[in-house]
This record gives sequence, C-alpha cells and structure tokens, in this order.
Amino acid sequence: MLLLISLLILAAIRLDAARPILGNHGGRIKVQAPPKWPDTYEMEYTLTLPYLQTMQPEGLRYPVHVWWDGPGQKYRFDVYGGMDSNGWNLQEGYHWAMYPRISDMHCDLTSGTVGPTIRKELMALLGLMEEGFSPLPDISGWSYAGTAQFRNAEAHVWQLSVLNGEKTANYQFYTAHNGQPLRFYMMGHNLITGGHFDEYLIDFTRFTSGPLDPAVFQLPELCRRTNQEQQSRRQQQQAAGQEEENEGEDFRVENSDVVTNMAGVAARLGMLLPAAQVGATPAQDTSGILNELRTRSETVFEANARFVDEHNRRVRNAATSATSAASGSARADGVASALAEGTSYSLSLNHFAHLTHEQWAAGMLGLKRSSTGGGGSSSAADAAATGGGRTQLGSAALGTYERVLTDDQLPANVDWRGTGADGPGVKDQVSCGSCWAFSAAGAMQGAWFKATGQSLSFSEQQLVDCAWEYGNDGCAGGFVEPTIQYVIDAGGVTQEADYPYLAQNSFCNGPFAPTTSPGDTITAATAAASQRGARSSRSAAASARFSGYLNVPSRDEGALMEAVALHGPVAVLMNAALPPFKFYSEGVYYNERCGQGPDSMDHAILLVGYGTTPEGVDYWLIKNSWSKYWGMDGYARIARKGNDCGITTDPVLAVVDAAAVAAALAETTSAATAAAATKTVF
Repeated sequence: MLLLISLLILAAIRLDAARPILGNHGGRIKVQAPPKWPDTYEMEYTLTLPYLQTMQPEGLRYPVHVWWDGPGQKYRFDVYGGMDSNGWNLQEGYHWAMYPRISDMHCDLTSGTVGPTIRKELMALLGLMEEGFSPLPDISGWSYAGTAQFRNAEAHVWQLSVLNGEKTANYQFYTAHNGQPLRFYMMGHNLITGGHFDEYLIDFTRFTSGPLDPAVFQLPELCRRTNQEQQSRRQQQQAAGQEEENEGEDFRVENSDVVTNMAGVAARLGMLLPAAQVGATPAQDTSGILNELRTRSETVFEANARFVDEHNRRVRNAATSATSAASGSARADGVASALAEGTSYSLSLNHFAHLTHEQWAAGMLGLKRSSTGGGGSSSAADAAATGGGRTQLGSAALGTYERVLTDDQLPANVDWRGTGADGPGVKDQVSCGSCWAFSAAGAMQGAWFKATGQSLSFSEQQLVDCAWEYGNDGCAGGFVEPTIQYVIDAGGVTQEADYPYLAQNSFCNGPFAPTTSPGDTITAATAAASQRGARSSRSAAASARFSGYLNVPSRDEGALMEAVALHGPVAVLMNAALPPFKFYSEGVYYNERCGQGPDSMDHAILLVGYGTTPEGVDYWLIKNSWSKYWGMDGYARIARKGNDCGITTDPVLAVVDAAAVAAALAETTSAATAAAATKTVF
C-alpha cells in the first residue's frame, strides 16, 4: 500500500510538471466552453518531432495543408507545399496519391477500382474511421486549464491526460479566443523512469472555415491522364477476354501495388494528423491483437498499453511458474517458447503507442521485393522453393562471401555500437517505409569506415529519391542489393548533411540521378531524368563510392559472425511484423512465430554485432531505424540459436571502391601533412 501511495504521489508530481505554464489568474479559473470544429475548413500547420534533433541534422519539420469537407466526404492533404498531394472523394469513389519519382510527378489512382471494404481500410489507416470524424481532435471532453501567452497574445489551453499504469500521454491544445486552433502538443511519459516515449508539436499557421473551392478536390491533370490510361487498359483487356475476376473479393485494380502503396500513404498521413495522435477509438479496427485485448471504451493508446502490460506480466509469472510458462495465453505472443529457449524480453510503450497495428506496419515495415530488384535468400534450397533465386543487377553482385576463419577463431563478442563503423548512431525513418535505405546506408557507412577510418553519415534521402529504377518505391519500400547497384551507377553516395532526410518522397538531386539503368545500359529516359533533376536547388557531391556487394551464405551463422567481426556492420533482413517486436524494450527477443524464409522478410535492419548473455543465451545485436526511443536506445538483441526471425536469411556486405579509398586516404594524409607544416613552435 505504501508503494502504491508513493507511486500515486510521483504520478501527480510528474503530471503537474507536464502542464503548461499558465498566466496568473489571481483566483479560480473561469471555465470556458471548448470550441467545436466546423464541418468544412482549410488549415495549414507544421508538425515537428523535437527528439529527432538529437539524432539527425536539422530534425524534421512537416508542413501540411489540409482541405476538409466532412459532409461532402471530400478531403485533400498536401505535404511539403504540394510535393506530395493526396485527395479523397468518397462519393465519386476515387483517391489519388501524387508524388515525385526521380524528376517527374507520378500519380497512383483508385478511381472506381476498389470496393467499400478497401476504402474503409484505407480510411482506417488514415485515422478517419468514424462518421463525422475530423483531422482535428475532439477536445469537448478535455479539461480547461486557463490561459497562456502564445505568439504575443493570450490563448486558451485545454488538457487531456491518458493514464494507464505507469504510462501517461499528456495532450495540450491551444486555441485563440475565437476558437481557432493555434498549437497541439503531445508528450508521452513513463512515470516510473521519467523517460519519454513520444513527442509531437503541431503549430497552426492558417485556419479558415466555410465553403471550399470545388476545384481543390478535382483530379489533377496528371491523375486524369492516369485514369484515362487505366480505362484504356481495361477496355483492351475486356476486348481480348483477359479480364481477371477476383473470387471472394469486393474490389479489382489493374495493379495491386497501387492499393499497397496507398496503404502506406494513408498510414503516413495518419501520423501527420493531430486527431490521430490522440488515438481515438476506431469504429473498425482490423488488428487481431487489439481486438483480443481492448473494449469499445478503450483508446488505441490504452489498448496498446494493456498489451504491453499483459506481456510483461506473463513474462514475470512464467519465469517463476512452470504452469504459467506452459499456458496457452503465454504462448499467444511467444512468451512460453522464449522461456523454453532460455530467453526473455520485456516490452515498453513507445512512440508507436497511438497507432493501430495496421497503421504501424503500413508505415514502418518497408522491405519490398520486385522482379527488378533482388530479394530472397541466396541459398539454392530457398531459390528452388521460391521459383528462382536473387536477380543479380549489373556489376554490383560480386559473389558469395567466403570464410577465412574457423569457428574456434571467431571472437566471442562483437559490438560496433559507438564506433566509427556505426556512423552517428541510431536514426529514425519516421513514417516513411525506408528501412531498406537505412540498412543499405548503414552497411556502406561501416564498410567505408573499415577501409578509410572516416566515420560518415550517408544520405538515406538520396536513396529514397533516386533509386526508383532499381526495384525500389521510395517510402513504399525497397531492397538493399539493388540500392547498392544504384549507388555504383550514380557515381557514389553523399552525406546526410548535404542531402537531409525528409521522411517523404522528393525529387532526386540532379548529380545523383543514375546515369545507367540496371544492367549498365544508358537509356534516353534516364538521361533526360538526370538532366531535369540537375536543376535541383540542393548542392551535394559524392562522399564515397562502392564497387558492389557480397552475399553472406544464407542460414550460415558462422559466416555471418565472421563477416560482421572482420568487415563491420552487415545489412540483414528480418520478420518484424509480429506485435511484440513493435514494443520491444530489452532482453533477447525470441518468437517461435517468426518466419525465416524469404517470403516472411518484411523489414531491413543493420547487424552490428553478436554475443552471449551471462546466462549463456547467444544473440545477434541489431541496429534499427525507429529512433533511440525504441528498444535498447534503438538497438535490440535477437536470439542467435534456433529461430532468429530471419537475421541469417539474406545478409549483404557492402564493398568499397578501391580507387575511391586510395583517394580518400591520400587526401587525409595530405591534409595531415599540411596541418603539421603550419604548426608554430613557441
């Protein structure tokens, strides 16, 4: 009881400290009626993720422009000044997503080609699931907290605290006296440790209500052409008798990738909308894990918090009770099987707390396979099982890594964290499915450091923007091997400071538009794209060049241990889509439900070491791209014996360009000599 009282006192102190500094009211606060948002409005705001400034240069600022017509079921969301534009017209049955592709705009369109089920799922990913829902949070049930100074004027402040056990999310919404939104801020705290797991800041710069120009919701000309092309293809298929029928489905699309891409777009947009951050109860939640654990009265945040607490409670109970360890409920998320292997891990609510499982998976798992890019294991068995092996690309595929050490000669522990091979440490892909770019960049950073001693931070945004012709789809996913081929064809990779991360598809910086297509054949289209992209306002130069990659033999644990020990961090894949991994906090992650075959891989990460716990549990040490607020400051231990969730399925080593390394070493020597010559001796 004394401990409970202490925790409650601590919680009250923490909650009070999280509140805004309000003006001196000299008495009781006069309660104000909360504003009710209009059904139709236009607004502009900038979303900032303050914690990113500690990980990536300049942090990240999303400028967002929203047009909202609730009664007309018409919505439009533009990001970065319209560089990414998304429109929804549910009455007419179309949705467009327009975005840059190297140097031209591209449009994905679902004009009449998806049925109501898919439309509902897309809207659920967007976070707009209930009739009458709005991108702005409903603050009618929030507490009035008085006034505060904001932009040299007095603003009303509204607060909401969602408490679940030791975790709380504190929301603050500032409004002008006329009810217009000014600022939305959210901070998630662990009341026991004091650590934060979430932080968002949205500043509104424009808000106008009333009728909107109908032209805003009309299909852009590019999308009109896309629509005409789709209709023409359908007519040709019908005439040729090639129309495919989907049994048991209520939708049909010319290319299923369009719906897949739009799912990722909807999830990314959902992360940018103020209402989605609050985690409102969805009318339709297709997440099985949440359906098992939540009631209709719970928010997504509360359901996720309960899932985390349930897991950790079962781990504690199972560790001391054989009966609990063997129970069916414990086995539901791999707890029993993990303990049987001598491993255990804990979960913690993190910055994914307000997302449904579908939103998280659509926005954060970005491994994509294609006929152009590589994919799958390099083993003959896996190649036969999947109808073929990896498609080699041009000169980048240098063969299979060959061992030089025996098992007895391997180091017992390897850890590249905090070294030059680890670059600047953990980064955050945010809501862009660009894990493949972070994995590839990390492997190249490690290889470059091992060869030159230079610890650099390569630009993931360059890879997202420019590697489309190599089987990648920007924020909709990609793969490691063809990305390294792109870097070779583009003449190298630059540093993040010269080509900063946007967490968004953007135009390719001209110098880095590839000059050759996969297969080393120059095409007129690629050359033209390079010329158009050269007009980019950004100025950057290649900082490192590479000659290719080596594939570590699939499922060969010893070969992968040697590769990471002798050559630095290795790009690897894994099956990360299971709910516990989303909230992994510490320990050795083991889940018997993990897939290990090529078709189960859905996330690309970086292998930075391996080791054995004091309890004798072997593990892989991986570096993720989900910020330092996930896992062990952004890293995780994955079981190395038994089911490794695919870590050894398809490892890739980057190989540096020898001439570029020689030039870098010569430049370093020359600079050191010049510095020594200019020293003054007193």
